[in-house]
Amino acid sequence: MLGTGTLKPSPKRYGSGVLLDIGGLKLLLDCGPSVVQKLYSAGIDATELDAVFLSHFHVDHTSDLPDLISSYAADRLGNPRKPERPLMLIGPPGLVDFLENLIDRNPYYSYVGEWNRMLKLVEPVEIGDSEGLKIKDVVLRFTEVDHPNGYAIRVNVGDLSVTYSGDTAPTESLVGLASGTDLLIHECTFPSEALMGKHSSEKGLAEVASKAAPRTLVVTHLSPAWAGREHEIVDALRVSYRGRVVIAYDLLEVRVV
Repeated sequence: MLGTGTLKPSPKRYGSGVLLDIGGLKLLLDCGPSVVQKLYSAGIDATELDAVFLSHFHVDHTSDLPDLISSYAADRLGNPRKPERPLMLIGPPGLVDFLENLIDRNPYYSYVGEWNRMLKLVEPVEIGDSEGLKIKDVVLRFTEVDHPNGYAIRVNVGDLSVTYSGDTAPTESLVGLASGTDLLIHECTFPSEALMGKHSSEKGLAEVASKAAPRTLVVTHLSPAWAGREHEIVDALRVSYRGRVVIAYDLLEVRVV
């Protein structure tokens, strides 16, 4: 799991990106700054991915997408390759237009768009609340959350489930999607006294966790304001939530069994 830890001195936290390896499916959740490099640091080649989910289109969740797509056009030695199947790119309504603006209409990235058209690298799939997807034996469900163009995802295989909030203020739609999930990965961008925009603070996160009651909660998307204060998140959660709490940092691995 990338871009998501237990408390640790001076943790490194960069762009948004979580690698979910579940039921034989390698699913990348968001593709923010440095995610491609972190995949390689974790021993994962871009060509091993089955799908990518974009929770929304903000730069800290999508900036490495052109790099990822161009990486998909080459093998481990850098030689050109045409994949056996396109990489499924799953995202909110507007995904197709976003992708065209990013790699086709942008003259500086248009070579990536040309590779994509020639080699059929990426297949965009737009989703909505009522839609679900099945890839291999893995079922994906989605719900809109309280953030511009924002969607959350729940991934189920057998009796095991993982839910990822993306960016969002506390919302009942996310609580409903995540109810009883084994692992909830949820943002906590700002402390309550510095909360800005459609995000969650430790107080909002505690409310969501107590209602959804996941077995394990991974707290992610922490701004630099949290450095050295991560224990305050745990303290706020412990008022009403008794599950396992993990505070995220880069290249953390969390196993769910």
